[in-house]
Amino acid sequence: MNFDLPEDVQQLVARARDFREQVLAPLEPQFLADGNVPWPLRPRLQAQARDEHGLWAIDVPQEHGGLGMGQLAVCAVHEELNKHPMMFETGGAPEPVLYHCAPHQWDAYFGAVVSGDKRSAYAFTEPGTGSDLGAIQTTAVRDGDDWVINGQKLFIGLAERVEFLILFASTDPARGARGVTVFLLDRGTPGYEVVRTIPTMGDAWDPCELRFEDCRVPDSQRLGAVDEGFATADHQLSHGRLKIASYQLGIAQRCIDLAVAWAQERTTWGRPIASRQAIQFMLADSAVELDAARLLVYRTAWAADRGDDVRTEAFKAKLFATEMAQRVTDRCLQVFGGRGYARDSPVQSFFRQVRLWRIGHGTAEIHRWMIARDLLGEAAS
Repeated sequence: MNFDLPEDVQQLVARARDFREQVLAPLEPQFLADGNVPWPLRPRLQAQARDEHGLWAIDVPQEHGGLGMGQLAVCAVHEELNKHPMMFETGGAPEPVLYHCAPHQWDAYFGAVVSGDKRSAYAFTEPGTGSDLGAIQTTAVRDGDDWVINGQKLFIGLAERVEFLILFASTDPARGARGVTVFLLDRGTPGYEVVRTIPTMGDAWDPCELRFEDCRVPDSQRLGAVDEGFATADHQLSHGRLKIASYQLGIAQRCIDLAVAWAQERTTWGRPIASRQAIQFMLADSAVELDAARLLVYRTAWAADRGDDVRTEAFKAKLFATEMAQRVTDRCLQVFGGRGYARDSPVQSFFRQVRLWRIGHGTAEIHRWMIARDLLGEAAS
């Protein structure tokens, strides 16, 4: 078994490191002061990452205009980039669900995302449901060649900034999760409203509340077969969970690096706090947990690139990595003491951000339930 990253992935990670150190790092003080960056700056940074560092459409097949490098490359690159607290993602990466685009939708949606002309938001969560696809209350009712959509979505990231939604709606409520359909909904469609952005405790993420009132969408905007949204979401969320897990690796590594340097510098009673066993044990535990999480995430990415079904492995990776990052950021904040609690400390930003990922894309409790179902089979239900 060879645990080294392939040479081409190592080269891509090196380019990501250069981009982070040369472009993102100088933005960090202002980001920590404001908790965000001006929106127009993000697409400009993505374009710079593409044009100057080759960081674009990493896992998109070459025949569709991407690098064709797979999930291991995606995870390794986003681990590196997420050592910066602004949660920067490379562009040109369509949500996996867009691979289901029909020929007449391909250029307008999938191709437009790869080219950078359009961005999408994934509209799944509602006020009364998150992980339970069968509890979706937003409905789409057939009316001739159209669908009429009514309902509400909540905590939809960047919805006010994107050109279209990937919207999940119930088309057969009696069938629950087996009666959900996916639609491509363009910004500006009558009846679709971004109600508000929702301030959160984390930096760089202000999700939106959306409303749909008699929003009419032609059947040509339907993505995939009617009532087949369950299978589409299952595939989509596995890859999303894996990428989120990789974010935690970068966050934890950066916090450990900062805490180690601080422990060597900070003195109490004439000695560096690195000599204190309490500090040593916190850092040792953090290093061990990070290594374990990295092996789990990278193994899952490797299996995904082989074409394996990684649903359960993705649950494990995200569960362990997010809870690892929560513990690590908490310990590192403790190592820093009051200095880490100050607003200009990246550790406090990371500490608040990682709390999101134990909730988003499925809570830790849902993940444990799904892992247990895989272990126990019918007995679990």
